[in-house]
Amino acid sequence: MCLKRIEGALEVISGKADGVLITKRENIYYLTGFMPTVVAFLFLSDEPVLFVNEMDAESAEGCGIHVEVFKRVSDVSDRVELRSIAVEPSMPVGLIERIGLGRDFQVMDPIAELRMVKDREEIRRIDAALKIAEESFKKLEFRGSESEIAARLDYIMRLEGSEGVSFDTIVTSASRSSIPHAVPTSNGLGSPALVDWGAVYGGYHSDTTRTFVESEREHEILEVVIEAKREGLRAAKPGVRACEVDSAVRNVIEEYGYADNFIHSSGHGVGLEVHEKPSLSADDKTVLAKGMVLTIEPGVYLTGEFGVRVEDMLVVGDGVMNRLPDHLR
Repeated sequence: MCLKRIEGALEVISGKADGVLITKRENIYYLTGFMPTVVAFLFLSDEPVLFVNEMDAESAEGCGIHVEVFKRVSDVSDRVELRSIAVEPSMPVGLIERIGLGRDFQVMDPIAELRMVKDREEIRRIDAALKIAEESFKKLEFRGSESEIAARLDYIMRLEGSEGVSFDTIVTSASRSSIPHAVPTSNGLGSPALVDWGAVYGGYHSDTTRTFVESEREHEILEVVIEAKREGLRAAKPGVRACEVDSAVRNVIEEYGYADNFIHSSGHGVGLEVHEKPSLSADDKTVLAKGMVLTIEPGVYLTGEFGVRVEDMLVVGDGVMNRLPDHLR
């Protein structure tokens, strides 16, 4: 499988560069099955070479391509042909300078495009991560402060088999729920209460949001958000552009008069990272394909009052992955 992915990446760069220096750990894992714990370099060319630190040497054995141990960045520079080379957008400028590329390089991101469509094993791992996250949520006791609840959910996910958390778990409530990425506080849980969380399994992530509501107005906003989410799930089909899904979601919220209160994209890809291409936003013209894993996450945020968000995951061409209901109480 890894050799097939390397061949696919080489096809992408063919005629554009003689090789690409890969340093993003998720991309190295995608191509080799080895996840670096410290800086590593994959020189992707007709004869790929993986350069690893001594601390990772044993773990990198058996990855299917030639592995060399480096002690200094100059060791990599000495082994890599620097003419017509490309680097990833995520490579730090300081690292580029240490390798000695000067200005003789181009920036290319061939792996991000390949990673958008997931194979069966990737989907299986994402689904396993989602199951862990949802089963953990069902076991969660909503007592104590927002921070305590978030910590408890993280702990339960670990016990259920998660390798970590997809991102800092969000538990927020009352007026602070109008902040999309609010940090949990020592405050007790108010209403509405919004929880955004994810688990990790086999290197792959999940991402889900649910909101508990109480008042009549909170219920009304929740129904708007759920309707928008369902419209997005219906729209996310093979052949549809990412921006068209965003429009489908956004149009529902606009019909109810809350267009100015929906202040982020309608969703994003999920995989080895919790935020991957494509982005379900007005500017992303990516054509959706069967096997892409996306979130649909509309929200309405009333500054100083409260916010509501509901988020599901789906496999394009196969449907929604979540099992938790939209209405929790």
